[in-house]
Amino acid sequence: MASDAPVVTTEVTDEMEKFLDTVWGMLKKYWDENNDDKQRVLDIVKPEVIESAVKIQLNDDVEVGYDEMVKSLEGVLKYSVRTSHPRFMNMLYGCTDIMGIVGEVVATFCNTNIHTFEVSPVFTLMENEVISKLCAYMGYENGDGVFAPGGSMCNMYGMLMARNRKCPEIRMEGFGGKTLVCFTSKECHYSVQKGANLIGIGMRNVVGVRCNDLGQMIPEALEEAIKETIAEGKTPFMVNSTAGTTVKGSFDDFNAIADICEKYDLWMHVDAAWGGSVVWSEQRRGLTAGINRADSITWDPHKGMGVPIQCSVILTKAKGELIACNQYKAEYLFKDANLEKIVSRGGEEASNAAAELAEKKYDLGDKSLQCGRHVDSLKLWIMLKKHGKTYFANRVENGFRNRDHMMKRMAEMPDAFQLVSEPMYLNLCFWYIPPSCRDLPPGPERKQRIDMAVQSIRRSLCEEGIVYVNYQPQGELPNFFRPIFNSASTTTKDVDTLIERIQHFGEKL
Repeated sequence: MASDAPVVTTEVTDEMEKFLDTVWGMLKKYWDENNDDKQRVLDIVKPEVIESAVKIQLNDDVEVGYDEMVKSLEGVLKYSVRTSHPRFMNMLYGCTDIMGIVGEVVATFCNTNIHTFEVSPVFTLMENEVISKLCAYMGYENGDGVFAPGGSMCNMYGMLMARNRKCPEIRMEGFGGKTLVCFTSKECHYSVQKGANLIGIGMRNVVGVRCNDLGQMIPEALEEAIKETIAEGKTPFMVNSTAGTTVKGSFDDFNAIADICEKYDLWMHVDAAWGGSVVWSEQRRGLTAGINRADSITWDPHKGMGVPIQCSVILTKAKGELIACNQYKAEYLFKDANLEKIVSRGGEEASNAAAELAEKKYDLGDKSLQCGRHVDSLKLWIMLKKHGKTYFANRVENGFRNRDHMMKRMAEMPDAFQLVSEPMYLNLCFWYIPPSCRDLPPGPERKQRIDMAVQSIRRSLCEEGIVYVNYQPQGELPNFFRPIFNSASTTTKDVDTLIERIQHFGEKL
């Protein structure tokens, strides 16, 4: 006889409570260790070592006890990169915030979707409030937006809305022979090319526009490319500009680009995934002058604001753009039409239907390409609520302080450290010139030696694990280092450690 006992119960047993206490102790220890100066940022080991320590292989026929799960989680923490370590300078994200982590945990406990107000009343109101706040900081007086899974997807939202604005018939009828062309800087994020594939215009119809030495798109080159495209009988439909390019951290001239977009009736999108958070600093927000003229903006709070990954928004200057582009009105979920019919008939049932219909205006689902959507707003809301604006401004300024300290130290050693270009943001691109290269004239041999030296030093840094920093190949330039000074826990002492360890390995070359 089949049992009617539940497969899963929410009851916390003594064994489960012990497990949770153990895991919490492990996490607290892991978090505290980030402040230990002797703690490594990463351990580079062979994949088979990780597979064994974590017991990666799954077995369908074995139920594992809590003690075994603890051992696996110990392996997870041991071999995961410590992205909240002050000497993690490798990526555009860095030290996160305990309030944001709490928000993520609470959202996961609630385990709800965020497509309708009925199933997610708190988080729906919360998302609307956060979007409104972010729009205001970007200078959008009557803006809109939605959370999406990462900056790449937000850029694709921008491209889709741009296509819908230029050719709304494509949404229902297809392209009908049109060739739409997008313009973007040659130093843009690769998600623009991926977006061209996703929205069906083809990656060959993304025109890369020349940049200056700082990595900014050249407005005159943009207009020239637009004119050439029109002469070829193609249809320009959007320009993607960037606030904080991935490699150099460059900010385009948004006012100049907006003038061109208005002249040729093109949608203007700004990929501010990385650089958007500079608006928190009154001292630095001039980098984004003119961004409020864009039709849409991508912003990743999980980068410059330290919100736990992932936390990304697509913002629009005008309300209704997301709905016009993405709405489908799935009747099984969004019952507006059915409720309107009931209300129109009147009678006793109409009042209940009217109450439900009034709630439907809060539904967020039809603004999004997704149906199932994780609650990413709570972790940002709780950080904004707890910390206020000054905290985020201080994070930005801490990054600039560390970057400037690095530049000052490099200037004291001009034979060994050379800038690739003057930085605009928290990316610092530079070469370390090993002793064997310092007297070589510019040419293929010097480039080849610097290429190998930078890669070799960086690999040695990774194997040592004290500092984690990236290097960058770009075009015809020799490989160069690209630390990101984004972590709120990084100090000038950590920057000095970076310099010292590069010299330690580099002087041998």
